[in-house]
This record gives sequence, structure tokens and C-alpha cells, in this order.
Amino acid sequence: MGQTLTTPLSLTLGHWKDVRIRANNLSVEIKKSKWQALCTSEWPTFKVEWPAEGTFNINIILQVKGRIFEQGHRDQAPYIVVWESLVKEPPSWVSPFVPPCPPLSPSAPPPPPPTPHPARSTPPIPTPRPRQTPTDPSKPPTSSNLYPIVPTESPSSNNDSSLRRPRQVLPPEESPLIDLLTEDPPPYHPPRPASGPMGESDHPSPIAGRVRGRQRPEQGETSKLFPLRQGREPGSLQYWPFSASDLYNWKSHNPSFSQDPMALTALIESILVTHQPTWDDCQQLLQALLTTEERQRVFLEARKNVPGDDGRPTQLPNVIDETFPLTRPDWDFNTAAGRTHLRLYRQLLIAGLHNAGRRPTNLAQVRQVTQGKEESPTAFLERLKEAYRRYMPFDPNSDEQRGNVSMTFIWQSAPDIRNKLQRLENLQDFSLQDLLKEAEKIFNKRETQEKKEDYVQP
Repeated sequence: MGQTLTTPLSLTLGHWKDVRIRANNLSVEIKKSKWQALCTSEWPTFKVEWPAEGTFNINIILQVKGRIFEQGHRDQAPYIVVWESLVKEPPSWVSPFVPPCPPLSPSAPPPPPPTPHPARSTPPIPTPRPRQTPTDPSKPPTSSNLYPIVPTESPSSNNDSSLRRPRQVLPPEESPLIDLLTEDPPPYHPPRPASGPMGESDHPSPIAGRVRGRQRPEQGETSKLFPLRQGREPGSLQYWPFSASDLYNWKSHNPSFSQDPMALTALIESILVTHQPTWDDCQQLLQALLTTEERQRVFLEARKNVPGDDGRPTQLPNVIDETFPLTRPDWDFNTAAGRTHLRLYRQLLIAGLHNAGRRPTNLAQVRQVTQGKEESPTAFLERLKEAYRRYMPFDPNSDEQRGNVSMTFIWQSAPDIRNKLQRLENLQDFSLQDLLKEAEKIFNKRETQEKKEDYVQP
């Protein structure tokens, strides 16, 4: 057997069944062809040194993840989340290829002799940044644009580790924003008592806590945590609610559902995928971002998609009420059954958002989506699919519609790309992914030719 070169991409494609299982555990759906296309064509264009053969470097992965969320590529979020999970919790076939990093401290070191600023061990963080010892306790906490923040207790300044300041759910600065929450916080389990000398644990969560690197905050800062993260004991999860400031920021910095349903749906979907919220969190999020009428439409569409025993949408009221309840269910997120219920509930909620935001069928709106002069074919195809989802009553990724989407992609591409795609031999045998690759080649050669013309000009 000849010797072959193993790359991160080829490794994941060779273990695709395990990758799909990991994605299912993270409540996301991925496809093999898109996994390969994003790795080889899309992410290398982000200019963060992502190689076409893939990488297991956590720093590069987190930079790509940041670009995806900043630029609103919601369809790429599940793929980078799975990449990150494979590195942060590598299976046996990935472990030998993960670059070594400094180990995390299993527990806090013994308290040093009293000094003005006691030393503190800090776990490695994905992107290094200068850290300053806090001297002003009134310094405002760091805020997050996407992830909920929860203040952590500050370390004791003496040797008696049993004396600690009580943990606060929300910092005092956020108290005026609590009006956004119309109900009391859900009665989830409080944090378990500390078992170590410092009473803190740096173990990542088995679900959502691993999709984003965390660093231990210094005094005066707040930590960015998910609603569910690993508790003090193996297999247990602790609950942390959304902060009022995050709900306020999400509402004030995004268009309403009636103005731009696709944009707000992309935001909510990214939150559901990365945060793994509970049932109460979902209601809190929807109450902050949607009106009463919009929530009713979303719930109605979601309940239409509840699967029966055969996997098809069911009409049985008892099954619908059990799978997508309108009142608080008795789902324990510390059990496998509870997490399964929550995962299916979030998936149905995403489907309800997409269906509720769909406009009446309007083929003319789809015809108006044409490729821009400097727009890449990948970006154009994504816009075209969004138009299909918004104005047509079918999924552009379905097998039945691939032919129609392929022809629309050809006819509405830029003139030079359209002419060359039409001259391809056996055009009817080309899949949409094949057409995209050919269009990318034409697009890249066109850019190279323009640069050459610039060089020869006096």
C-alpha cells in the first residue's frame, strides 16, 4: 500500500461517520460536500491563515469562527462549531494531530503569602491579549455581543478560602435592564458547593461550553458563559441565565422580525446552536426579540413540523404537546432524555422561525438576485439560496430543486462567468457543487488577469 499524505480535511472525511455523530451531539446538521467546500474554498479567503487542507490549530479555528459570526454566515456556523469541538475534545483519531498546548491547571494552587497582588494561574486562551492586574474595583465589566455574561466571584485576599463573596447573577450596572424580563428566573438547580480549596472548576461543558474558548476573568470582569455548563461533579450541568444586557443588545442592534425575518432568524439560530439554551431561555429570548403575534406564528409553524413515529410531521395533539409544549415542561437537562427533548425543541423552533419568516411565493424576487461585479460565486450562490428560501415554497438544497437552482445560478451569474459555464461540455451532468467550482476558477482567473493589466499600464 502506497504512502499517502494525511491532512485534517482528509482525516475528517475518512471518519465522516464519527464527525456526523459529533454534530448530532451538538444539535447541528452538516453535509459532507459543504464541509469540504468550506474548508477548501471559503475559509481560506478569510485571511486568517486557514489552509485549504484544513487545520486543528485552535487559534485559527476561533478566528474563522469569529469571522463567520461577524459577517452573518449562519449556514457556516454548524461546521466551524464541529471543527472546534473536534479540537477541544478530540477523539482518538484526532488526538495525535492536535498541536500541543500548555495543560490546564486541575485546581487552584495553594494560597501564596500575602502580597499586594497575589499571583493567579490562568488557563490558556485562544487569542493572547495583555492582561492587567485590576486596581480599580469600580471598573465596568467586559460586555459580550453574542454570548451571555455572568459575573464570577473574586478570589479571597487572605489564606482562609472559606470566606468568599456571594456570586451574583447580574452585575449592579445591569439592574435597570431587568425590566426586559417579565417573569421570574426559572427555578433551576443552584451551583453545587465547592469541593476544592478555591471552589472553582475550569472543566469545559460537555455540550455548549466547548464551542467557545473561555478564560478565567480577573477581578472586576465578568465571564462569558453559556446557560448550561459542566457542574462540580462529572455528568452534571449548572444553569446560568441570559443576562439582561445581552437581551437588550440583541434587540437594539438587529432589525425586527417583520423588517428582516432572515437576519433575525440567523441571529436566533446562531444563539440556539452555540448557547444550547433551556426551554425557559428560549421563551425569554423570543419574548425579547419577537412580538406576541410573531411568537404565535413561529410556534404554529414549529408545531406543524413535529415528527411522528415514522419521521413525518404528525397531527396527533398529544405527540405535538409532548414534543413542542407551550407550557413549561419537566425536562431535566442533567439527563440524556431531557437533553434529547431540548435538542429536538430547538430544532423545531428553528424550523418555525424559517417558515414563519417566509414571504408569499414571488419568483420575480428570485430573478432579481444577480451576481455583483466583485462578488464571489460562493457569496452569490448563498444569496440566491436565501432568496429561494424567502420567496419560494421549497428548500433549494433538496434533491428535487437542485436542477432549477443550478440553471438559475448559471443564468444569473456575471456575464463572463455565465458565458463560460454555458460552453461546458456535458453541462447537464454537472452538479451545483461542480458548477460552483468552475465558477470559482473563472472568477479567480479574472482577478489575476485584471492585476496583470494593472502591471502593464504605464
